[in-house]
Amino acid sequence: MLGVLLCAAALAGPEMIPEKDVDLVGRTAPDFTAQDDEGAAFTLASTRGKPVVLSFWASWCGPCRQELPALAELQKTRDDVVIYAVNVDRERAKAQKFLAQVKFDLPIVWDNNAEALGQYDVMSMPTMFLLDPKGTVKWRKTGFSRENGLKELEDELAKL
Repeated sequence: MLGVLLCAAALAGPEMIPEKDVDLVGRTAPDFTAQDDEGAAFTLASTRGKPVVLSFWASWCGPCRQELPALAELQKTRDDVVIYAVNVDRERAKAQKFLAQVKFDLPIVWDNNAEALGQYDVMSMPTMFLLDPKGTVKWRKTGFSRENGLKELEDELAKL
């Protein structure tokens, strides 16, 4: 019986893996519409003109607890960049609980229907994208390292 289950799991696995990777670096960032933390409509296209960082996060993401406050600190020193925290929890209450525990001051975009999550091919959290002022994806990073912090992001920002 165990053999049958293992065989079934092995056959089912590839269906969960996308047929081809979506490499957005060098391409125009997919536009999406979601709700911002004020309840208004947020559209990515409206952010053109400055570099934009999109940080995808979820309430269950351990590294997000370090990345989001670090991004908020960076935002305080970089008024030439706009950083958005894109939440992907289906239930906003879980994200609200996270926000009560982890303090940071960044605009939140609620992607509760996973529209942007799918368009950006985000598979794990945190995943961050850097867009240039014209809306081109210049860099993507998955994960957060306490040792390196945001050094890679700052290096990429220096190239813009």
